[in-house]
Amino acid sequence: MGWLRCGRWLRAPACPGLTVSRVQLSDRPRGQAREAGTGPPEPPVEAVLGQALAWLARSVGFDAARALAYDPGVLIPVSFAASEPLEWEHTVAACRNEQAEADVHKFGDLARSRFHVAVMTAESAEARQSPRWQNLILPDGFRHELRAVAVDDHGHCWGSITAFRDGRRPFTDKNLRVVDGELGQLAARLSRAMVAGAAPPPPDQAASLWLSGTGELLFATPTGRGWLDCLRIPAMPGRAETVLAGLAVRVATSAARSGQADPPRPVSLRVRGGQGQWIALHGETITGPDGQAQGISVVIGPARPGTVLPILAAAYGLTGREQEVIRGVFAGYSTKEISARLRISTYTVQDHLKSIFGKVGVTSRGELAHHLALQFT
Repeated sequence: MGWLRCGRWLRAPACPGLTVSRVQLSDRPRGQAREAGTGPPEPPVEAVLGQALAWLARSVGFDAARALAYDPGVLIPVSFAASEPLEWEHTVAACRNEQAEADVHKFGDLARSRFHVAVMTAESAEARQSPRWQNLILPDGFRHELRAVAVDDHGHCWGSITAFRDGRRPFTDKNLRVVDGELGQLAARLSRAMVAGAAPPPPDQAASLWLSGTGELLFATPTGRGWLDCLRIPAMPGRAETVLAGLAVRVATSAARSGQADPPRPVSLRVRGGQGQWIALHGETITGPDGQAQGISVVIGPARPGTVLPILAAAYGLTGREQEVIRGVFAGYSTKEISARLRISTYTVQDHLKSIFGKVGVTSRGELAHHLALQFT
């Protein structure tokens, strides 16, 4: 995570690789998604986030801003766009606020709300009682905040944007309407970028990491350090550390809220590596003989098909039955075998396949199998 400081709020963010769109996040008509399999390939997630900040600078204006992309299953950041990273303590505090503290207009609450955009000012009663404002925003000298989440039509939250201004001018209702009008497009672009261009993971086995309660790396096997290197992206300094911080705070929060009759479950996170490979992280609390927490254990390694398929289904809008058909295709079953296993007719299987082809952007079963092989093997 990081603040994006721009000097003047009408100035475009000075981030490497950012391009400013004059009107929208895309040159397509508002609300119209790109047809699967047509047009140029999707840009990487970090580029989509950077373009979102550049668009926000031109269309709304700010003194500082950031954009995050999430694993929609757990709302833990997996990518971000910013001009300079936050200090470690600030990053952990921001993660803890979203995951553990009672506050107003948190991203998870906005994602579940009817309205996905909100503004606050320093003079409001909410801001005076907000840990986020008192500990993170006011110390940086900002007086106005706009925050929004990118949620698709199925309720999956793929990202968020936050903008700040100093005391000169608050965000207006017009600013809210402008941002709200582009959130659906941002969700669509992030979801497709999240699953586009996947590459097979390296042949290494899963490995272990030992983190502090705030996500600092304490110990790691050589293979574990290799997997962390896979997470790193030159254009996104601090990405691996930010992912670990978000995971650690979620694990610690889950453990604190659980009881003896309801032990905490491991927290799983899906992340794309720097070369496009799917990486899975599974974190849970380490306890000593006395039951006291001694840190957080993370198993990191290649993501299994069952781990990746839900995020693909969310990105492509696949139904539950279509996911079952895809599992059959990936397992190498014929149409007749899938029909028998799902207890549906072969014609229905073919109908599901046609629907899947259109959503994923392929034209044949062979193309679909190749696409799945890149994602899953």
